[in-house]
Amino acid sequence: MASYDSVLEFTQKVLKNFNFHSSILTEDELESLDMDLGLRKKIAADSTSRDNALHFIRNSREHVMYFSKDCFNCHHTVMRLPGTDSPVYFIAGPYLQHRADKKFILQMQQKLSIPAKYSGFLKQYYELIPFINHADDARTILLLMAAEIFGGAEKFSVEYCDMFMDKITNVYYGQAQVNLENRELIEERYRAEQEMMQAVATGNYKKVELLAAGEMSVSLEQRLSNRIRDSKNYLIIFNTLLRKAAEFGGVHPLYLDELSSKFAREIEAITSEDEDGRLKREMMRKYCLLVKSHSLKGYSPIIQNVINHICLYLTDDLSLKALAEEFSISPSYLSSLFKKETGSTLTDFVNKKRIENAVFLLNSTDLQIQSIAAASGVADLNYFTRLFKRNMGRTPSEYREMIHQK
Repeated sequence: MASYDSVLEFTQKVLKNFNFHSSILTEDELESLDMDLGLRKKIAADSTSRDNALHFIRNSREHVMYFSKDCFNCHHTVMRLPGTDSPVYFIAGPYLQHRADKKFILQMQQKLSIPAKYSGFLKQYYELIPFINHADDARTILLLMAAEIFGGAEKFSVEYCDMFMDKITNVYYGQAQVNLENRELIEERYRAEQEMMQAVATGNYKKVELLAAGEMSVSLEQRLSNRIRDSKNYLIIFNTLLRKAAEFGGVHPLYLDELSSKFAREIEAITSEDEDGRLKREMMRKYCLLVKSHSLKGYSPIIQNVINHICLYLTDDLSLKALAEEFSISPSYLSSLFKKETGSTLTDFVNKKRIENAVFLLNSTDLQIQSIAAASGVADLNYFTRLFKRNMGRTPSEYREMIHQK
């Protein structure tokens, strides 16, 4: 049983709610795969498209998620699963991102030069293909699944391809032209989205801003008649992407849940279209800051646990002896390992985190300095004042006066 089986199972259940078919197939099971419900075989008896599709799947690379749209405007997703003794593939589709009404079916028939005698079969085919009303939602679920399986957004890439579109279009239905303009725009947006997740995972806000500027210049498709609700839905998806990116960046779930919940409430409180741009920028900045402040990526599990404990329990006894007892390791080993991995002594790190908390409270509350000291884990006011000045260059009272003067 692969370590990510539960992720696959959960993803398939979620996709099923979209009427989105997905399969997990071994090399031998691929032979029974029917990617188009027999459509091409019916209307083009000599079609080799199925062989082409199977060849593509078998040659798909690990750590890549493939998104494809065929000449019938149907979408497919393929991913080769990692860590298996023999090749295993995750395959989703076909599915439509536009409703297949009479006008659409007629256009496809004309575009592909399909004889009139097959029009009934074509109509029946489209009736069987699920229409994903919120295709971005389904795509986001697939991207998050891949990130969970591969261990981070930076550990896999996304490619856009045509499994069998060109040969079917050109050989069997004449020289019908595929409009690639919209497809290229969508592909670019998806690539930018993945780059943004990678930038957030490293806390690189400057790069996130640049990527967002390009994304915001592209007008997103309006799905609902209520534009404000439409904006909220996009922001909900964006909040999820940023949260997962920060998680891949090594941020503890407690911090993620707190920030994600805060933004979820702010998204629902939006009352005008003008607010979504401001909120989106704030979300990007705050998630990057979260990664910068709380990322534990690169640390050993022991040091990750120690740092999380320090950040979550600032008012506890955080001495070397107490922490060593908490995690059942020797004080000397903890001290040397902590210094080696963080470049700081454990005591200095604890003091730094306590002063950071005090600075936050001085900036955001009117609590008395004695209360702020206690809330930061330093009961002795005189010691707290000396510690604060050593780190910030001024006393807590002087710092507060400076804030009020601004």
